[in-house]
Amino acid sequence: MRIDTLGALIGRDVLELRQLAYFVAVAEELHFGRAAQRLLLAQPSLSRQIRQLEDELGVTLLERTSRRVELTVGGRTFLDHAVATLAQVEEARVAARRAASGLAGQVRLGFVASVAVAVLPDLVAAHRRSRPQVTLDLREMTTEAQVPALVEGRIDVGLARDLEPVPGLRLQTVARERLLVTMPAHHSLHSRRKLHFAELREEPFVTLPRDQVPRAWDRLWMLSRRAGFAPRIAQEALQYTTMLALVAADIGVAVVPESVRSLRTSGVKYVPIDDSDAESVILAVSRVDERNPAVPGFLNLMDRDSLLETRT
Repeated sequence: MRIDTLGALIGRDVLELRQLAYFVAVAEELHFGRAAQRLLLAQPSLSRQIRQLEDELGVTLLERTSRRVELTVGGRTFLDHAVATLAQVEEARVAARRAASGLAGQVRLGFVASVAVAVLPDLVAAHRRSRPQVTLDLREMTTEAQVPALVEGRIDVGLARDLEPVPGLRLQTVARERLLVTMPAHHSLHSRRKLHFAELREEPFVTLPRDQVPRAWDRLWMLSRRAGFAPRIAQEALQYTTMLALVAADIGVAVVPESVRSLRTSGVKYVPIDDSDAESVILAVSRVDERNPAVPGFLNLMDRDSLLETRT
């Protein structure tokens, strides 16, 4: 039924939904007494409501005799529409309640590329199991791009890395990942179980672009500074997959979060960095004044120990 038709039926100057329910009960029982008992309503009142309905429609819906009640042709047609209308209203009521409780709706999720392999699949699968009627609108973007997108209301949640506190935004730790050095498979350090960052003093580095991913750049410089040297940048790359390809081509070594090792194994090796602060923190970022009722349920998924293990 079209929305304008349903709206007209709901209008008090045409019909009331209770009148439809009264008529359906009488039509199903074909007996005013039994219908009144079913509705917990006095029979005279029910008869009056049905008569009023017929007057408003200008159609006789029921043929009444002292012995029986029968539907007219118009009554049978109206019954089909009345049942459909009441079903639609009930469906709308349930949908509205589900949306208000966060069990239906949409969450727009921004995520950094490095979580797409190790974190995002488990999170999306868990979300679909627990809230199948809440759709996820997935948008790949850097941590730097997520902050204004959240502030301006273009996304609801961000999966970011190493973000400092931002006024108006809530940060929730999802996982801590150790940092690795990825190097060509033939590198002299490739067989080490771990290494100190100072051992990379003479190595050229492949990095993400400073202007687009300044936190990754700053992390490399922080590790280098504490190890007593300035890193020599050989090449920048927009994506981790490109970085790994450049490493495999012997352009340099790269510092990556542990989850990145899932992207490529051919031609490169990964060695954990043994420095105490060599880690990257994955954060769920949301607005403090969030009004989307589907967001809290999504964020609660990341509190479950079984969903995302801390990667240390």
